[in-house]
Amino acid sequence: MTKSSSCIIDCDPGIDDTLALLHAMGSDRIDLKAITLCYGNTNLDNVARNLFTVLHVLGKEVNTERVAALSAPTAERLRRIRGKKPVIALGARKPLVVEPEWGEDFHGADGLGHMHLNDPDLAPSDWTEILGLLDPTRIGKELDKAAGEIPSEKLYTLSSRLAHDEILYQLQQAEPKTVTLIAIGPLTNVALAYEKDPLTFARCKRVICMGGNLDLPGNVTPVAEFNFHACPHAVHKMLQATVHEDPAKVIDLFMLPTDVTHQVTLRKGEFKKHVSELDTPLSKFASALFLDYLYKLVEEKLHIDHMSLHDPLCVGFFLDIEYEEDIANVGWHVEQRDIRIETEGTLTRGMLVIDRRGRFTKGAPGSSSRTNVVLKADPHRYLSTMFYDIWGVTDYRG
Repeated sequence: MTKSSSCIIDCDPGIDDTLALLHAMGSDRIDLKAITLCYGNTNLDNVARNLFTVLHVLGKEVNTERVAALSAPTAERLRRIRGKKPVIALGARKPLVVEPEWGEDFHGADGLGHMHLNDPDLAPSDWTEILGLLDPTRIGKELDKAAGEIPSEKLYTLSSRLAHDEILYQLQQAEPKTVTLIAIGPLTNVALAYEKDPLTFARCKRVICMGGNLDLPGNVTPVAEFNFHACPHAVHKMLQATVHEDPAKVIDLFMLPTDVTHQVTLRKGEFKKHVSELDTPLSKFASALFLDYLYKLVEEKLHIDHMSLHDPLCVGFFLDIEYEEDIANVGWHVEQRDIRIETEGTLTRGMLVIDRRGRFTKGAPGSSSRTNVVLKADPHRYLSTMFYDIWGVTDYRG
């Protein structure tokens, strides 16, 4: 039996969050303990609906009757997914200090490429009741059929705790240094958890976050990346936690900035070749999201034919740092940097500040950090793993 490593994913689905979640659910080497939700790419209600939509469609992909008709290797892979029941918890609706700014210019007004606007029946009809946002007595109602006549398996359990409390609970229940926190949205939930109980939070093995930009321009302002711009005060708290004066409260933080995530892209032609022809519930859903929306958007607005795999790459890094003796041997390059973030600037909110001076007589302003910054990845390695874990593709060449 394949060994699996434990993680919690804190996210704001979100188009690329969708791929990250599908990869974590699809990998037999990942034990996904919990999915905690945060505002970000869209508001929290939309984020919740998007998550349940993804799990609803994935539940159709792994439906018992459908899987029984498939060949042995494919059937076994899908059965393993059916056994995963991550806990879902709702979290922050807004940043710690600043006003919220959504990513709907890219992700669409619903956060999922307008899919809910074009097809109101895509999500399970009781997604609000599932979370107790309406009538809690209807929890457990059979999900509506959203992608054909295949019933959906229930691939989650529910938590009554807020996201930051669920993070702490999961860490408290696990052995110290066995659970990794993968944060692919604004760091608000993560900072709230650390602030409430830093000793329990420091039981996590490491924090892997997608955010920031070092040498590339920003993607939401000229100088800032979206996740770090969304809640810069939360980022500041987590950077400080890397150098806490109490060793028992220090965290090990790995940052994947856009400098590395832009290195790994999924081209439209590759997607069509490997995914569109599969004719499964999940491939149909993905084709509608990417071919009918995302690739059209980037072609029209950015004049490119690919998408950068910002959030999914964090899952790939997690897999390699867990299973490889030397991640440099499989294409990763990591440097420890003193990273600081601008929290208040009118024009520079979310901008990272790195001291590039060779010699100086006066130290840099603000609090220092010891942040492990991921600067290089192997695109082919990640894509081949992702294609298999999500869609079962074994012939990816790149």
